[in-house]
Amino acid sequence: MSKNSDERPFELGEYWLSRRPNSPQWCRTWFDAETRQTRRASLGTGDLETAKAALAEWYTLHGRRDREEPRSVVLATVCARYQDKHGQHVRSAGIQRRNLTIILEALSPGMTVGEFTLERQMEVVRKLRGQGYADGTIKRAMGAVKAAVNFAWKNGELDRPVPFGTLPEGQPRERVLSIEEIAALWDATEPPHLQMFVMLLLGTAARPEAILQLTRFQCDTARGIIDLNPPGRSQTKKRRPVVPMPDFLVPWIETANSHLVQWKGKPIQKINKTWRTIRDDAGFSDDVVPYSIRHTVATELRSRGVPELEIAGMLGHSMPNFRTTGRYAKYAPDYLGKAREALDDLMDEVGRLASRPITPVTVRASSVRADAVPLAGNVAKSVVFLRKTGAGEAIRTPDPNLGKVVLYP
Repeated sequence: MSKNSDERPFELGEYWLSRRPNSPQWCRTWFDAETRQTRRASLGTGDLETAKAALAEWYTLHGRRDREEPRSVVLATVCARYQDKHGQHVRSAGIQRRNLTIILEALSPGMTVGEFTLERQMEVVRKLRGQGYADGTIKRAMGAVKAAVNFAWKNGELDRPVPFGTLPEGQPRERVLSIEEIAALWDATEPPHLQMFVMLLLGTAARPEAILQLTRFQCDTARGIIDLNPPGRSQTKKRRPVVPMPDFLVPWIETANSHLVQWKGKPIQKINKTWRTIRDDAGFSDDVVPYSIRHTVATELRSRGVPELEIAGMLGHSMPNFRTTGRYAKYAPDYLGKAREALDDLMDEVGRLASRPITPVTVRASSVRADAVPLAGNVAKSVVFLRKTGAGEAIRTPDPNLGKVVLYP
């Protein structure tokens, strides 16, 4: 076979295979209209069949698609491009990939977007139900495919959107923990970064992703508020609100100087593996996930008589007049006051049941009397606040047995 650079043994769209003179490696080749030059990128193989497969894979994910008719575009291609361009960059990338796979495995090979009609969609739903999938799982999986198709349409790859049917809601997955279970989970939480993670979840009812991204800069201890939305991040449908800072969180926040949840000085992207370890140690099933704490706190707030509007404010749900008054409400002394009080009461109860203190304080032995009572139990009321003193960080407490102790993060 000639090694002439003009040889085109395989083409896809505006790309073809070629080899540079005196090189056995096949290249992805295209004409760059802007520079009016032929460009090449090595595919790292001298085998023609392997090069064909590599070019096909690259073209599937990155080749230019200009407003194509849905019946000419394979649905699996749309899903693959969506996962490559968007899905893999979200924190739930693994779940997103699984959702897409669930639907694609239930389809006939090569089914196009246009062929995925409402009738075909219902056939897939019935098939998945027959395989034992719950309605909630099917709805989420179908939602991922719908997102992929809409992504292709909005990016000009399809010339029009396609309709998707409405599926019934599945049973809620929320696992709500009891006070005893929260205490058991806390007792099993050994790593310091996971202790911080759990405490922030309990104190803010925030989504896990917001906690992992939370920095000391977002926490205003003087005003007693936490802005869960980092600078530069645009609010989305999953709005990150400004929430009150319960008393029990103050010493935890004061120990940090950058990201609150970090390991060896670096922020943590995912915490799933460590979470599974402490969940197993606490004896819980796999339905106890970090998100369970958000549902648990919301449930506790409601059961403790916190007004619905305050709970909505804590969770980042829509609130009346938020756009006009929300920017100022957070500065009110009683901002979400009932919610703040309920969170401290909740942790008082957890502290009484837990065997480990719910405080991050490490006390220097020489700073406390030998008969001092360790910090535990009703921390929300005994830990008032931290102050800068001549002796460094110190804690003030109404407990006369503790006196003044020095803190070390």
